[in-house]
Amino acid sequence: MRKWLVCLAILLTLTLMAATVRVLLWDEILTQSLKEGLPEFEKKTGIKVEIDFVPSGTLLQKTLISVTAERSDYDLIAVDEPNIPLLAPILLPLTEWPDTNFYPRPSIADVISSALDAGSWRGKLMGLPVNANVYVWMTRKDIIEKYKDEFKKEYGYEMRVPKTLQELLDMAKFLSKKGIYGWAPFTKPWEGATCEAIWMFESFGTKVLQVTDKGYNVVLDKQKAIEAINFYKELLKYAPPGALDYGHSERIAAFSKGEVFSMFIWPAQVPDIENPDKSLVAGKVIYTEPPAGPVKTAAIRGCWIVAIPKAAKEKAGAAEFANWWLSVETGRKLIPVGLTPTRESLLKDPAYNKTKPWFLAIYQSMQYAVERPRFERYPEVSQVIRNNWLDAVSGRVSPEVAVDRMVEEINAVLKKYGY
Repeated sequence: MRKWLVCLAILLTLTLMAATVRVLLWDEILTQSLKEGLPEFEKKTGIKVEIDFVPSGTLLQKTLISVTAERSDYDLIAVDEPNIPLLAPILLPLTEWPDTNFYPRPSIADVISSALDAGSWRGKLMGLPVNANVYVWMTRKDIIEKYKDEFKKEYGYEMRVPKTLQELLDMAKFLSKKGIYGWAPFTKPWEGATCEAIWMFESFGTKVLQVTDKGYNVVLDKQKAIEAINFYKELLKYAPPGALDYGHSERIAAFSKGEVFSMFIWPAQVPDIENPDKSLVAGKVIYTEPPAGPVKTAAIRGCWIVAIPKAAKEKAGAAEFANWWLSVETGRKLIPVGLTPTRESLLKDPAYNKTKPWFLAIYQSMQYAVERPRFERYPEVSQVIRNNWLDAVSGRVSPEVAVDRMVEEINAVLKKYGY
């Protein structure tokens, strides 16, 4: 009996070692850093890994073409948290992942709790959270030092990292007289504009859509939404020229050139800010959670998980790769080349806080994380939110009209799908 079990174990190991695991990931410095660790992983396991990197904006479309309930071109896929409800029916819940031979399933006790929330749907964790993606706020400390006393004479308190949106507006007004833009928005008609809208709505105390097991209800408070829009329009007065057509590249370029005082950033974009070959403000930035609105602090969350499709051919190999990715050892090896962890112990590690101060800001921001509406038809609701938000902040329609349309059109989406 024992001899038979040994032979079976050897057979399973040889089968696994012959595997080729196909992986579909979004393309950024975090995921690119994995290539540095692949030789070690492949040598230890005998598993060959082929990774397709796709821009985050087109990853969902690529996934829907490549993965169905019956077939899958990939064994492991990355899923942005708003899309988990849509893809959940074709994903293998984490509790059903196969056991592994080389890398045990990592303990999730050390994974930041909000990242676990992001990776869950209807009480099940649908994969391993590999990216604690959340709004991080950055502020120019050299500008603070230069103008803090002068600012205090005018406003009665020292210039500092803005603790509230009102302080951000005060500082933006003051710095406009110094030729410095206080802030930079996201106003292109992409998902980033939806994030801006939800960030402001939440900061002013209202959600857009309430999602529960009993159903979906539009809960946008009209008065609070109008206040949020009007405040954002006020901030836009102190943004760089062309701010009504700003995406990540424009915002980061303006900040990197030293033109902007304070704004949010996604963690994957920080290394370029801190690269002296690409940025004039490297080493001059303080990273924190976003400033609070009248009701609360809100940091938009956009965590990623890696998930195994139910139709994947190499589930065991995919699990090995995912477990390897989330291990503490892999984190420590790949953080120097761009990996951003989801493990609390790594984000709070004093050694990394010296060299990567935005890690602690990620942890802090995750304490204030808010999610975008999470349900199966999120992409359509996102388009409704951003279209009406941009119409309002650009002045194409009044805030009142935009909010009414937003509510009406989201209700129409819900009705269309029988919610």
